[in-house]
Amino acid sequence: QMEKAVSKRRREFAAGRACARAALERLGIVDAVLLSNPDRTPAWPASVVGSISHCDAYCAAAVALRTDVVSLGLDVESRGRVDRELLERICNERERDALEALASQDGEDWAAIFFSAKEAAYKCYFPITGAFLGFQDVELRLEPARRCFEAILLREDAPSAHGVRNFHGRFSADEARVYTAVTLLPGEVQGGSGA
Repeated sequence: QMEKAVSKRRREFAAGRACARAALERLGIVDAVLLSNPDRTPAWPASVVGSISHCDAYCAAAVALRTDVVSLGLDVESRGRVDRELLERICNERERDALEALASQDGEDWAAIFFSAKEAAYKCYFPITGAFLGFQDVELRLEPARRCFEAILLREDAPSAHGVRNFHGRFSADEARVYTAVTLLPGEVQGGSGA
């Protein structure tokens, strides 16, 4: 069983890196060596920011030039993955109330969207600060009609990301998965640049 899990993780890792290299090539960065940082995050080329996500047999990568985007986070989750017990751990009371109100709407998997959006926000935040966040350290405010959200950093002792404590993202979904992305643009940070 453990051998299968290790093999699966290796395949996901390799697929994610292949996807990232393909995304880099679309930016004109060919033959990039994509190593890992000590914390196992991708060591992107100096001129690039990026994010990788995978679930089940699907992987995705997003990259951008550092001059255009300060940081980004991408996450993909399978529908039906987030159960009530997990929701209790990742959402605060206001978020659970919002989820309850959303549950009566269309057939979206709002629980998976909440989970994925928090993951995407963390993936955008961590490369800038190097600080770990728990799910309860960020509060989400969704705008379902606009397919967007705001992730607000609640933990007061957590470092800001270049003065930013509110992150903006978008979400979409299909029959199998939910997709979320958060970007931090140069105009959003103190001083107008991410450098």
